[in-house]
Amino acid sequence: MSKEKTGKQTEGGSSEQTGRFSEGAEAESATQGCSPTVLSQSEFNAHYNLAFLGEDLPRASVRQVLKHYVGSVAIYGVLLLFVTLNPWFSNLLSISFKGVTGIRIYYYLFATYVVIAPLILFVGRPRSLWVSKNLLILGFLWRVIRVPFRRDLGGDWRRFKPDYREANAGMFLLIKLMYGPLMLHSLMLELVRFSGLRFQIFFQSTWLDVLDVRLFMFISAVFMLDSLLFFIGYSTESGLMRNRLRYAETNLFRILVCIACYGPFNMVTISVLGPSNHQQFLFQGDLSHPMTWILRGLAALFSITLVTSSLFLFTKASNLTNRGIVKTGPYALVRHPGYMSKNLLWLTTLIPAFFPDPTAVGFSWGVYALVFVKTLLGWLAWGSIYFLRAITEEQFLSRDPEYVAYCRKVKYRFIPWVY
Repeated sequence: MSKEKTGKQTEGGSSEQTGRFSEGAEAESATQGCSPTVLSQSEFNAHYNLAFLGEDLPRASVRQVLKHYVGSVAIYGVLLLFVTLNPWFSNLLSISFKGVTGIRIYYYLFATYVVIAPLILFVGRPRSLWVSKNLLILGFLWRVIRVPFRRDLGGDWRRFKPDYREANAGMFLLIKLMYGPLMLHSLMLELVRFSGLRFQIFFQSTWLDVLDVRLFMFISAVFMLDSLLFFIGYSTESGLMRNRLRYAETNLFRILVCIACYGPFNMVTISVLGPSNHQQFLFQGDLSHPMTWILRGLAALFSITLVTSSLFLFTKASNLTNRGIVKTGPYALVRHPGYMSKNLLWLTTLIPAFFPDPTAVGFSWGVYALVFVKTLLGWLAWGSIYFLRAITEEQFLSRDPEYVAYCRKVKYRFIPWVY
């Protein structure tokens, strides 16, 4: 990445060259897919890239490190208290594996940060602390609190509006709050499922039954790894991990498209469209029938391609953020391998619903036709949401000239050499 000098930053975390994140950065240029008005790298760094640090920026001072550490502990402590007291989050993290709940894991992580962070921060004194996002958030909150009590501000209510850096820092924190617990819940759910499946092996009487259980252990392990990768992505940010935030999504429509796929908001989506998949169909079927194993083999294949996409994202794995552009692995072939794999995996769980079984007790062609149409339309609707997610994600990332160049090189969204 090319770098331009931005002027020395003050201990308050603000740049002397404040034009670097001027009001012009708050207005997005209209984009269509990956064909926006292309910014140069220097323009992008000057107006949008929160991860950019000028070459002349020194190491953070001890005072700045201390301010960042105290501010971060305060913010994370408040969030931990919120997650503990909020009914939805507390229920989500009440899931337990071997006596350890999700909320307890968060307490362990918070205690680890309190103890370990000073050692890392005071020794390394990373330059990025001059633009600490947690201090930006606290600075904005302090400014808002002071407005009603400061006569010299003349009731300037515009000060309630966050600037570009503050808005991105706040959104990044909200993304962590929303998605981190979801990923931890998913991880622990798969741990419980994997442990139960491992126990079931001892009660299987035939080699087909054993193979059946092992297949689902494998799929569960794949989703366990996928959840772990995204939990790491949402929970960490570091120059050493190469996942510092360039910018976050602040467009309301694009945010709604994304969160429609995740709890608790997906409850509304499911009530309208129905479930995105029917995993119970994979667990059913005649084990001696070839189609059963064809579907399960396809499910395993698409699970592998899904987690492979996440592995190449690694520490950059997170929604609604630009943490750096991934251009290797499956992303060298298509721009959205994860979305494609997920929808194909869902399709394998729905295929059994498309084939009637007239010998079943209570079978009705009318009911079958209704289930067929409802299942097909539901899958197409969920697929449309993920297609829209891909489009809005490209619009979001197209502010970054590195992503525009990537789109020009990788021309296909979902299927290599087709589309």
